[in-house]
Amino acid sequence: MIVRFFPRALALLCLVASAHNAGAAPMNMRVLRINDHVLCFYDGRPAEASVTPGDNNWADFGANNVGVATYAVVQGDRALVYDAFPSVRQAQWVRDYLEKSGIHHFVLVNSHWHLDHVGGNAVYADSDRIATERTRQLLSTHKAAIEAGTQSGPPAITPLALPNVAITADTVFYVGDVRVELRPVNIHSADGLVIYLPADRLLLAGDTLEDTVTFISEPEGIPDHDRNLAAMKNWGFDHILPNHGDPAIIAKGGYSLALIDFTRAYLRRMVEHSHDADYLKQPIDGYIADAMRQGTVSIWWAYREAHESNLAKVASAWKDRMVPEFNAKP
Repeated sequence: MIVRFFPRALALLCLVASAHNAGAAPMNMRVLRINDHVLCFYDGRPAEASVTPGDNNWADFGANNVGVATYAVVQGDRALVYDAFPSVRQAQWVRDYLEKSGIHHFVLVNSHWHLDHVGGNAVYADSDRIATERTRQLLSTHKAAIEAGTQSGPPAITPLALPNVAITADTVFYVGDVRVELRPVNIHSADGLVIYLPADRLLLAGDTLEDTVTFISEPEGIPDHDRNLAAMKNWGFDHILPNHGDPAIIAKGGYSLALIDFTRAYLRRMVEHSHDADYLKQPIDGYIADAMRQGTVSIWWAYREAHESNLAKVASAWKDRMVPEFNAKP
């Protein structure tokens, strides 16, 4: 499928203005220019000492505390924006910045349905919002709970602007003459959608890859995620820009393919050790030591809690299952 950039012209600014701001953390937005047509907007990643212990609302845990990146592919007066931050205020900051740069036509792409990627969707209520069909279905099913703040707890996303364009297969999109390939993937979550820029040999990875470690949201799907990561590595890109990672690495153009190998190894170890007697007490350090020595990832304080959450999810999912034999090693 090939999609050209024909933005809609619905004036729904009142919807944006009334949208609830998810999360109370102060903004620390940074703009990182990747090349002449790719921009990164990066917020969050506060020092540990500045964060109140135990404050684990969804907008901060797994998002603002680890750092959030969203991306824009731009040319002329047009932009494709990849994800909309946890909150309207963050997404509005991005849109205001782009409009001041002369961009007036937008399309939004959601990488998947998790709330820290759709919290600011209402900012693009006057534009097309693309996602996988599964993302659209999940957000529609859970819309009432998300808007009530009961899906993952507060803060509520009020209102939640649903995707209005759903895809089920690889889709080619053009921002001016920049070719953008939207590719559905079952990695991290079954409704995932990553972006491949073939001319740049660049992958916008969403949550399929992270530094320090991936958040495991669907532990029963880890064997599929491992196989799909192996396949994704062969697409032809050289650099990876994740939605959660080190802003210094992102600013230099992104991560190498070693991040895929490390992520596969981490997922495999998480499952292979899930029957260990001390499994829930295994620290993150033992899982990432080799990758840290190689410079593939670095440790960020908020990922220690993420790893503990991963251990609990994997233990619950795999405690009564036979540990699979993974085929091709990373």
